[in-house]
Amino acid sequence: MRVLQVNKFLYPAGGTETVMLQTADLLRQHGHEVVFFGMQDSRNVPEARGAHLVSSVDYSGRRAVRGSARFKQWLTAGRMLHSREAAKKIDALISETRPDVAHLHNIYHQLSPSILGVLRRRGIPTVMTMHDYKLICPNYTLNTRGAVCERCKGGRFYQAVLQGCVKGSRLNGLICATEAYAHGLTHVYENGVQTFIAPSQFMQRKMREFGAAAGRIVHLPNFIDAAAYEPKFSALPFFAYSGRLEPVKGVSILLSAVAAGDVARGIKLCIAGDGSQREALESQSRLQGTSSSVSFLGHLGRDDLRVLLQHAMFVVVPSEWYENAPMSVLEAYAYGKPVIGARIGGIPELIQEGRTGLLFQPGDVDGLRRAIDSLLSDPTLAEEMGRNARRLVEDAYGPRLHYERLMAVYSGALDSTGSTELALAGGRTAS
Repeated sequence: MRVLQVNKFLYPAGGTETVMLQTADLLRQHGHEVVFFGMQDSRNVPEARGAHLVSSVDYSGRRAVRGSARFKQWLTAGRMLHSREAAKKIDALISETRPDVAHLHNIYHQLSPSILGVLRRRGIPTVMTMHDYKLICPNYTLNTRGAVCERCKGGRFYQAVLQGCVKGSRLNGLICATEAYAHGLTHVYENGVQTFIAPSQFMQRKMREFGAAAGRIVHLPNFIDAAAYEPKFSALPFFAYSGRLEPVKGVSILLSAVAAGDVARGIKLCIAGDGSQREALESQSRLQGTSSSVSFLGHLGRDDLRVLLQHAMFVVVPSEWYENAPMSVLEAYAYGKPVIGARIGGIPELIQEGRTGLLFQPGDVDGLRRAIDSLLSDPTLAEEMGRNARRLVEDAYGPRLHYERLMAVYSGALDSTGSTELALAGGRTAS
């Protein structure tokens, strides 16, 4: 089978790209051919380079474009709705490679759904993994000003303008709300995609609740090849957070829990990652008197991150938004580490309470403090949970099972009968 993998970035820019590239590797390991489509970039993986890639589009405002800032943003909006270049180039790529199925990931804005019309016209069965909530939320996250937000439910996308929740701008909100209304009126995603993949059951339920292609959303968890991760069940006296330093990630709550902890203040918390909130978080740590027990390590390379996670007692995922299916949990498990996670979004699906980790209510400083202190006070329990976590990823989140389930999804799309959910049943359900 020849599979067209489509994503705007074709290098490991984040979690979406990591999943997409791992999926491509998995397909190749089973003898399938993979073709990539996305944007040109010097950082693209070697297999994802060629004349059919779309020219890089910068939406950060750094490129010099004539005209006012407002004109630039509306020019951007036009590209978000339809990209002639993307449509033309994917058409040429299809003619050259003749893929059997297309697997889409993040195509918003830079590629645009204009490619869906081409795929449909050329008769290419199409599936799409939903890595975020873009199809029902203009700002992707169902979160506004640090709090869960479902104001756009029922197609009320104008709320993005009223709340100014897209990069803190009402104009950006207007652009993205316009995009959402246009996609809804034309049903471009529903008409262009046979099967939508939700990596978490929570996302599947939420999408259905909002009325997005309810009958064609299947649950297919992310996977991890545990054989590529060397676990260390013993640990050094520290625990870790790894991820972006943004308000929705709940790191401020984590710092407050450390400051309130009877045990945590005396044991190091290592924070790996960077983001817009780093300076504020460092200031918070100083004000709370925990500078000596909290280390901000910044962005770590893969080898340094591996060493950090291998030697940590456990990992904390304190998110305050509807996390989909964070790979950070599976990676911690693969290294043999339990996870303390917020009971929100898809996180509780991954954590078996008391067996592979602990859960707390999002934003609950005291609940998180108790969970942290309990594991720090009982290293034997933390090690036992870590061993359970490693077994879980080997048994339930491995590549073999994921491949079987993915092939069922592709088969359903190829049949074009809407039978994907039936294909996933009968002992191979992804739920």
